[in-house]
Amino acid sequence: MIKSYGADGVIFARRTTFVIDPAGKIAKIYDKVKPDEHAGELIEDLKVYHTPGV
Repeated sequence: MIKSYGADGVIFARRTTFVIDPAGKIAKIYDKVKPDEHAGELIEDLKVYHTPGV
């Protein structure tokens, strides 16, 4: 799966998050994740992209 989305690193997988919308398309990419902040950012994105009618 990581190769499908281009998240494979040279030796280790990169820390990348993909937000997928209800249609199955990539809505947002977090390329450089800061673990201390990321959960909050992701929750806000999920509220936006997975709200009925959006």
